[in-house]
Amino acid sequence: MENKNHLFQVNLKGMISLLSEHIYSNPNTFVRELLQNGIDAITAFRSLDENFVGNIEVILHSDGTMSFTDNGIGLTENDIHQVLTVIGESSKRDSFSSADFIGRFGIGLLSCFVVSNDIIFETRSAITKETIRWCGKADGTYETITLNDERPIGTKVILKPKSEWKHLFEYETFKRNLTYYGKALPYPIFLSNETEREQINEQNPVWLNPNANKEDLLKYGRDEFQSSFLDAFPIKTNAGKITGVIYILPYRTQFSGKLTHKIYLKRMLLGEDDCNLLPSWAFFVKCILNVENLSSTASRESLVNNEELREASKEIGTALKNHLKGLLHSNIDLFNKILDIHYLYIKAIAAEDNELFSLFMDTLPFETNKGTRNFKSIRNNETHIYYTPLLDDFKQIRRIASSQGMLVINAAYTFDEALLKKATRQFDIKIEKISPSFILNSFKEVSYTQHPEYRSFEERCNVLLKPMGVICKLKYFTPADTPVIFVASEKIAQDTSNANNPLNAVLGAFKPKVQKTTPTLCMNANNELILKLTEINDVVVFESIVNILYIQSLLLGKYPVNDDGMNLFNESLYRLIVMGMQDFLGLINKN
Repeated sequence: MENKNHLFQVNLKGMISLLSEHIYSNPNTFVRELLQNGIDAITAFRSLDENFVGNIEVILHSDGTMSFTDNGIGLTENDIHQVLTVIGESSKRDSFSSADFIGRFGIGLLSCFVVSNDIIFETRSAITKETIRWCGKADGTYETITLNDERPIGTKVILKPKSEWKHLFEYETFKRNLTYYGKALPYPIFLSNETEREQINEQNPVWLNPNANKEDLLKYGRDEFQSSFLDAFPIKTNAGKITGVIYILPYRTQFSGKLTHKIYLKRMLLGEDDCNLLPSWAFFVKCILNVENLSSTASRESLVNNEELREASKEIGTALKNHLKGLLHSNIDLFNKILDIHYLYIKAIAAEDNELFSLFMDTLPFETNKGTRNFKSIRNNETHIYYTPLLDDFKQIRRIASSQGMLVINAAYTFDEALLKKATRQFDIKIEKISPSFILNSFKEVSYTQHPEYRSFEERCNVLLKPMGVICKLKYFTPADTPVIFVASEKIAQDTSNANNPLNAVLGAFKPKVQKTTPTLCMNANNELILKLTEINDVVVFESIVNILYIQSLLLGKYPVNDDGMNLFNESLYRLIVMGMQDFLGLINKN
């Protein structure tokens, strides 16, 4: 059998469709690609002459065409055949440091076919001094012509827009896109038409100035993001060689929210999300960052998620933590402002970092049954602290716990339980997780020996409440003016004797059983109404009052009451009113 080698064929039309519909997010990308090629050409020339001054000139002509000219190193005829017509071949020469270039994939110029059917590429090489014109067409054909005219070293790209994309070549639209991608590039970029010429970029933006003061950084952030900020500070990392500014937001955000940032790669705008540079808990900041030494994806709209990127993210997280730590000592008023708004995120930091836990824990606020208090106040005034990780449980517990003199923390918020568990190891204080049944069990039991009528009272109540799936308990608790408390059901894990056997765990034979407690209507034996109720023998009166107390306990506990429950409440109340009126009328008639 004879083996034959074959070359893959590339359909250029299909490739252009792939670029426009899948790799690049919008048709404006060709502006960025032209800028990148121009900047890389200038960078290559500067590797030969460090005093070389580069620039880019963009002209929108009256006939609708656009010319994009750089005075960079140019391409030789060899380069043209190698990199302009071989898809995936990079134009970044092996003789220069690839780290100095923005683009690496050799597909950038093809993005121009998204907006134009033809690309005219005229270049004069600083190496050979020859001038070549390359004319490429969207059907996959091209031709090259050697030009004899004298012209400066550099490259000019000429595009005539497709009819559906003519609006992208209007002056203000093109200026907006050119500024969007290129405003931070280090070489001057000029845009002109027949009537005006202007430089669209600032070569030394304040956010890249390590000596910029905070007021200037805050002003730049206001202009860039159309928002004020609580604080701003410069940042610099070793991993990825990142520099820029982090801004702290003046308003609360959601963990799932998406914030707008400005991420640059070698000073070319890469994207407006964080490109995975920020740690997962940093939802309270915006940033403007320039990355020098990380790799971009093929679309050049994000960064490759690799170990170096993760290391850079850690450094950024450390810088943010250190800034907050510094504020705690140098500007406590500003720290407290940040804490008031972003305490959830600072809790996330403290839960992750032991050192910062020690620094921040006392300042952090917690919701309790005695109001919102910082942890220092809690531990200084309480010898025994309780918490519940479930919001519904906290709603039940807070009223009861206050009357028992207990402080209970609502640890249903993210990170709260983790912080409290760390606090038990850090501070000499007892912190215990509780549930509504814990509170119920802490109430004093009644004595059936001394009060046998209490047993029969409970039995009568249980018969009445059984259809509702509720049991009745009579106990002593405070405050005395609270007749009943409803404690909803909860799930309690029951361990088995063989639960620690590894084989059983694998087989799933002895998984912890989950048991559900029965909802309980706890009657207060200290309450005068309940004591009177234990003496009532009239069935209608007794049932009506118990039904009313049951629905009232649900309402006071903020539990939902359905139509059947409200009907039960209304009917019971109606019966008591009717009976009261009958007794009243009977008394009048007797007199």
